[in-house]
Amino acid sequence: METDMIRLLPGLLALGLTAPALAQKPESPVAVAPRDFVSAGVAVLPDYTGSDEYRFLPFAAARVEIGSVTLQTEGPGLVATLYESGPVELGVYARAYGGRDDDIDDAVVRRLPEIDTAAVIGAFARADLARGLLSDYDSISVTARAGGDVTGTFGGAIWSGEIQYGAPLSRTSFAGIGLSVTGVSEDYGDLHFSIDPAGAAASGLPVYEAGSGIRDISLTAIWDQGITPDWSVTTIFGYSRLLGDFADSPIVAERGSPDQVFAGIGLGRKF
Repeated sequence: METDMIRLLPGLLALGLTAPALAQKPESPVAVAPRDFVSAGVAVLPDYTGSDEYRFLPFAAARVEIGSVTLQTEGPGLVATLYESGPVELGVYARAYGGRDDDIDDAVVRRLPEIDTAAVIGAFARADLARGLLSDYDSISVTARAGGDVTGTFGGAIWSGEIQYGAPLSRTSFAGIGLSVTGVSEDYGDLHFSIDPAGAAASGLPVYEAGSGIRDISLTAIWDQGITPDWSVTTIFGYSRLLGDFADSPIVAERGSPDQVFAGIGLGRKF
């Protein structure tokens, strides 16, 4: 969720649109298997984590299989699936977590120290829980991931868990929904949501100290609609709610909002 709600790389927003690629079996009435793809489009998302101001940014996404390894963009980062057996996938990821720069719209928050983008490296596990729940081709799965900052920006850990449901609705359309929770270390919470005496003097906001814990809970929905055998349009909408210390920070409570939304639309080509 942050400006890494869809996660921001400098100059590029990469949205993890994994659904656009769906192979079609001639004998099947629906699209049933993922394929490699590239996608690009535009998204609107908060100016910074907790902001009530929004900005438009371009995004790009891709998925490709190289031998037994699947590489895929996911936010502003790269995921590599290294092991797959039955319903279980294991892999590693590297991701950029956006900070707060001096071009945000809020003049008060802009007086606080800038926050550099952090690079997080970690591992993930994904498992299919069930298939054929409401149709012959739908599925429900869970994903867990955990990683740590390797750049020293906040120096701590960040983790997330998600449950996803996906259903091909026809040979040309796919719908999916995911519910996720993200937790962060005290190092992260302090850097992004605390206000020290110097920051309070510069901004006029009160001194505040944030800790660790569950940062937010998010709901994301996607719709992929094929327009030709190779091309499709994908739309995505998400809502995220900051919680606890993170929602109570004056950066959010006084200058922004704990309710965060984002949306995007992109054109993708399967290959």
